[in-house]
Parts: sequence; C-alpha cells; structure tokens
Amino acid sequence: MIDAKAETLEITIGGKDYIITQSPGLLQSSREQGTTGAAVWQSAVRVAEWLADPWCSLFKAGLLDNGSTVLELGSGISGIVASVLAAQVKTVVATDQQHVLKLLRSNIYANAAFQSDRKSHSGRKASKVRQPSSSVRVIALDWEEDDVQKHLASNDLGQGVDLVIACDCIYNCALIDPLVQTCKDLCKLRSDAVKESNLSAGGTVFLIAQQLRQSEVFEQWLETIMRSFRVWRLPDSMLSAALKEGSGFVVHVGVVRE
Repeated sequence: MIDAKAETLEITIGGKDYIITQSPGLLQSSREQGTTGAAVWQSAVRVAEWLADPWCSLFKAGLLDNGSTVLELGSGISGIVASVLAAQVKTVVATDQQHVLKLLRSNIYANAAFQSDRKSHSGRKASKVRQPSSSVRVIALDWEEDDVQKHLASNDLGQGVDLVIACDCIYNCALIDPLVQTCKDLCKLRSDAVKESNLSAGGTVFLIAQQLRQSEVFEQWLETIMRSFRVWRLPDSMLSAALKEGSGFVVHVGVVRE
C-alpha cells in the first residue's frame, strides 16, 4: 500500500494531480468480505502511470484505442486506473464489492471535477473538456459470488469488453480459481456475441499486474491460468521503468484458449 494510515493521498500521474480519499477504518476492520480495497496499492498507481504514458505499448500495439471498453476487476476505493483511462478510451467499467462502491464513485467523480476545474482555469473552455466521469461506469461485481455473465448482461455489457485489467487481485491461493473463472466468463461474453451477431470486435484480452510476494501463490496462479489461457509476460521494452524486471512487479496478458 502507498500509506495505509492516511485518510487522503495526493498522487501525480501523467502530469495530473489526483486526490484519493481512503478508509483506514474499513481497512482495519474484520469485515468478512475483505478489506484490502480500502486503500491505494502501489500496483494500481504504477499501472496507471504506465497507461498515462503517451507511448504506452497497449495503445501502440492497437490493443486499446478511443473506441475500447475496459473493465477493471477489484478497483478498490481509488478508481485511479479508471480515472486515467477515462480520457483515453470509450468506456471504463470499474468493479468491486458493494461495500467499496460509495467511496470508489466519490473518488472518480471528485477527481473528474477537479481535473475539469483545473483545465477551465488554465484558459481552456470547460465545455470542450471531456469529463472522465461520463465515460466511467461503477458497478458491483463480486467474482467469488456473482454469476459474471448474467450480472454483466443485466448491466448492458452482454457483448463483452475489449480488455480486462486486474491489479494485485491475487494475494492468496483461495482467490486464484474465482479470478481465472471470471476471466474465462468475461472472454466468453465476447466470443458468444461474435458468434451470435457477427460482431466485428476482437476477442477479450486480460491484463494482470502483480507485486511479487509469495512465490507459491504466484506459481499456482500461473499454472492455473495457463490451462485456460495463452499467457505472455510483457517484456521490459513494453513497460515503464516502475514495472520492469527488478521492480518487484510483473505484468501478464493473455487470451482464452479456444
């Protein structure tokens, strides 16, 4: 975590300032549903910085563009990845458990208003500034409990998404199978939509960024996901300095095996 005890954090990404409200009380609680989403994690900030870079390899390779729909699993309270992507893609869907959503929405909308206010005061007309909050949707999604396909279909996401992002969602072995199954379900939404309606969109790609902690957890995750997906670790040439080898973080992308 950046600072688990701070109630607010000030973070600069891509030359823009973001103010994030955290929930130290929730983080220290014994809530059964989990508390890790109550603070800002290093992995989310590093991924957001990478995505904000004009030379980000995901955009250069054509995996993302201004028509893309991105879904983030386990967004937590910060919404920092969604806030950064909002001005670059068509739609970002930030998801997490229900108890996190109030603060997640608040941070996303507050930072959208803050960026708009700064731009309007810098001499640019506010009416011409794209509002990040208008391209961000926040919905509840518990990938350990929900029927992912039915849940997303009921939220007008039945045709799937272009990219699924997860930052530090695997920190114990119990989470591995639900996360892998969720990625499979999300990919199947797109593949089914293509088959049924001749949708011209490409398949769903997942991207998972992790801080390297327990080797046995990481190895079990990799063994599990490779049974259902073709997986690649992104090389240093495609990453920012904060995510390169030796940083303690790794980024993998994958597509479902047909």
